[in-house]
Parts: sequence; C-alpha cells; structure tokens
Amino acid sequence: MENCTIYSHHLEFEKVLQIVKSNLPNARVEYNDGGMQKTMVATIKGGFFGKTKVLKINYRERKNPSYKLEEINCGLTQNLAGMVNFIQSLPSQNDAVTNKFLYKVMAANCEMPFIAEPEITPEFESVLRKVVMELDRFIFAQPNKVFNKSTVQHFTDQKLDLIIDAAGNSHVQNIEVNVDSKYYDQTQAPYSEEQLKRKEKSEAYLSQNGIKVNKNLPCVSSSETVELRTLKEVIDRAYSLLIIAVKGEGIEQEYLIKTVEAKNIDSFSQKENQVYHSVSLDDQTRAYATWRYESLYTMLWALGKIAELKYPSEICDVQTIVSTIFEPSRSAFEATAQLRNTSEIIDELDKTYRMNWACVDARINGQNVGGNINPSVVYERHYSLNWLTKYENQEWDDVQTHA
Repeated sequence: MENCTIYSHHLEFEKVLQIVKSNLPNARVEYNDGGMQKTMVATIKGGFFGKTKVLKINYRERKNPSYKLEEINCGLTQNLAGMVNFIQSLPSQNDAVTNKFLYKVMAANCEMPFIAEPEITPEFESVLRKVVMELDRFIFAQPNKVFNKSTVQHFTDQKLDLIIDAAGNSHVQNIEVNVDSKYYDQTQAPYSEEQLKRKEKSEAYLSQNGIKVNKNLPCVSSSETVELRTLKEVIDRAYSLLIIAVKGEGIEQEYLIKTVEAKNIDSFSQKENQVYHSVSLDDQTRAYATWRYESLYTMLWALGKIAELKYPSEICDVQTIVSTIFEPSRSAFEATAQLRNTSEIIDELDKTYRMNWACVDARINGQNVGGNINPSVVYERHYSLNWLTKYENQEWDDVQTHA
C-alpha cells in the first residue's frame, strides 16, 4: 500500500469524483456521501495474470470553513494546528516560502487521504496529479517512487515539487495562497505597531539569553482584541490549583476537605475533580498534580500577589506561593487581588510563547534548549497564560499551547 494526504482550501469533492471516473473508465467506483465526511473507492479488477488495484480517497472538512485557523473545534482543525506546530519547528531553508506555506496550511478546509493498493500505479498517479493541479492543493507524503524529492516525510505543491521536508529543505522559490472571497467575513488587518514592537522585544530578550528565535512565528493578539478572564475566574482557578498541587504532594484528604470548605473552593475542572476525589494517585497523575504549582505561580502573578515571573530556569518557590494564598482568609486574599493590565499579561504571553517554541524545537531535534530554561516550567506558564487570555476560548482542561 502507498498513500499520501491531500489538503485544499476548496470544498469540491464532487470534482474529485468526476476526475476519478474520467481517468479510470474501467474502474468500479463506489461513493459514500456522509456530508462532512465522504469516501470514494475505485476498483480495477485484475485479469488472469494481473492483480486487482484499488484507490480509496477519504474526505473530511472543517466544521466551520474559513481562511484562518482561530478555533480548534473539530478533528481537522486539531490536525492542522499540529501541522502548523510541526512546520514551525523545522529548520527552514527558505523562511519566505515557509511563512507563506503556514498561511496555506491554516487556510486548508478539507483533508483527503489518498490510499492506493498495492501501490500508486501510473493511472492512480494521473488521478492524483489532476486532482491537486485543478483544485490548488498541497500534499503531505512519505518518500516513494512518486514522491521522490526528499528521503524523509515532506510537503509538496500541486506539481509535486518540494515545499519543505522534515530536514527543512525546500526546492520551490514561491508558493501561492489563494483564498475564496466568500470566506472573507472581514478584512484581515495587518499587525499593529504594538504587536510588532512586542514581538521584536520578545525576540531580543530570547537572543540576549541564548534562546533560539524563530522569526516566522506570528504576533500574539493585541491588547485591544484580547479579553482576559475575570478577576473571579482567576481567583477561583488559583484556589483550585492550590488544592490539586498539594494533593499531588500527598496531603491527607481529610485536611484537603477542611481547606476546600474553609476557602469555599468549588471550581475544579472535570479532570481536577477526578484527581481531588481519587483515593490514591499513580505516578503520572501525581506529576500532573504537582506541576500545578507552576500554574498557580502564574495565576498569583496575574493577580498581583507575586511581583514578577522569574526567569524560567528553575521551578517556583513552592513554600512562598503556598503561604501567599493559603495563610490569608479568602476574603482577605480577594480584597487585595487585582488583575494586572492586559498589555503586561500579553507581554509575558508573547515571550513565553516564543520560549515554548524553542523548547519544542530542541526536543524534536534531540538538542538541549538554549538559555538554560526549563521546558516544563515554560510549558506550564504558556498553558496558564493562554487560559488567562482565553486562547481559542478553551476551558482549563482543553487549553492548547501551539508552539
């Protein structure tokens, strides 16, 4: 079996079906229209000495077709978000092409696994080439006799030329990003001066500390468009994180119950609720719970209880952050809590987002991350800041950290 996956901005699977029928006149074509998910199977029967050949094309589309990737609300958008992270982690040979390709990926509205058995024969290859050429698609593939422009997994354009591979190589000099006008629900505004200055400042900070910089990473949202969590939401989250973190350290349940009642804590997420009520924790859950100290540290900073987020080379001072929230009564804690201004929080988000990319890049390439930063600390901070700024409107258990 040989396969690849085709992606397109255009939702025109009927054209694909027509191309298959036209190019494979002797095939028996079966088609199952499942709405947003479809399947087409073309079977060419073998003769006395020939093998039966089968081409299967699956199809799925976005829940909400668009030219942007702002919301992860279905399997395809989840896949595209992971693809963006992967491409951003590559050591790009041509930054201009890579940057444009990222926009093409984010504008993809459908995905079509192209599966040939026993292989991509010449007639199946003709179908493939016509589909990607007529519908302006790009392909993700493993190397084989058809996809032979790289020896590792890679992306190609509609001519099957190499856009970028896992080693960062690229053979094309340009790539077109065409968007259907019907998806322009509003004019896409360029980055503001504030966003560009913040990006420049963060990149300078990373460079000064010996942390790898990816110039292709976009700006985070501006302070004018970001909506922070409410003061109450952040306070509730901080108390929930406190209980889960100390639970991970083995504090007796009887003591936790008394604290939950005394502090009026009732905002556990679904996953936190399971941890809180567990009789015992396995090693993985215990690790999950204790890392919540870093999230709590970020929340206390956002609430003005911690002066600054220290350089993320070491874990936070657990004793200090626990005493900060545990010792005062809840009413006394709330009386002095005040959310930092939006710009200050976004400054930290932008910087942490770029540090997290450097951590992911180092892990993928089997290298030590620069700047002596702790990847786990950076990840927890990024997670918390994304929640604070309502990134993709996801609740605590579902927060994404695209890096």
